[in-house]
Amino acid sequence: MNINATLLNYYQLCHRKMWLHYHAIRMEHTSEVVYEGKLIGEESYPFRADKNEELEIMLPLQKGEGSGEVNLTAKIDFFDAKRGIVHETKKSAAKEWAHVAQVQFYLYLLQKNGVEVSHGVIEYPKLRQTERVTLGEEDVIRIEANIEKIREVLEQEQCPPKLPISKCKACSYFEFCWVGDE
Repeated sequence: MNINATLLNYYQLCHRKMWLHYHAIRMEHTSEVVYEGKLIGEESYPFRADKNEELEIMLPLQKGEGSGEVNLTAKIDFFDAKRGIVHETKKSAAKEWAHVAQVQFYLYLLQKNGVEVSHGVIEYPKLRQTERVTLGEEDVIRIEANIEKIREVLEQEQCPPKLPISKCKACSYFEFCWVGDE
């Protein structure tokens, strides 16, 4: 089982969305909101690739840290290796807690792989704002607990229930989950 940053982000938002995505039911390609976010990430910092690296990391969990094989993976868009800073670009601050959790997951994986990190920065170009993200001991405990909870949800045979419709309107899975319902 591979648990990645996308699943951790979705875990913060909706267990159903996370479960569907993991089980290869993907709806992001149908969403204009997702497409707009991707464009913002690609176009906001065109010269960043000259200074920073895209980085893929993996961490296999040791035996005894849960049942079954689990690999933690992440693809970090921009990592400033000289300063040890992870950069993450987001469209809006609407789901900020999930963005923070995702960047902390990146910091966690880097540290566990022996890479020196200082902090992360979430950039909201449309809002012209940034948020600094750090990783403390309590954050590590929460991340490790969340990894176990994510594994448990993903191993369920049944898809988790829908959230109330009011929380789902901007989700790329909205039509999938709510077709035929009012």
